[in-house]
Amino acid sequence: MKIAGAAALFATGLALLPTMAMSNDFSTVTRVHFVMDCMDANSKMNVYEGVHKCSCVVDKLAEAFTEKEFEDISTGFMYKNMPADKGAEFRDDKGVQKGLKLFEEVNQAAYKECRIHN
Repeated sequence: MKIAGAAALFATGLALLPTMAMSNDFSTVTRVHFVMDCMDANSKMNVYEGVHKCSCVVDKLAEAFTEKEFEDISTGFMYKNMPADKGAEFRDDKGVQKGLKLFEEVNQAAYKECRIHN
């Protein structure tokens, strides 16, 4: 009976592994770029604090977005303030605006939860 229970528990754990992997599917390069940019933007933190807090933020973003969504939205976020026609696609498109709003909300919540204060 104990073996059957252990086997069922093991099988349940195996069934959950793909879900866990999917919720955190950013590549190492994407994570490192984000952490480096985050640390640069929040230069008052020491290296140890910056690595841990910025890694926390990218983990929160990985829970909310796929890597493709994150790259698309973060690109829009970077370029939305470009002048004239260069930034118009990112400022004027309703779909992009919706994605940017969600990104800003998730990013702000992650900063708060990971205790990064601007």
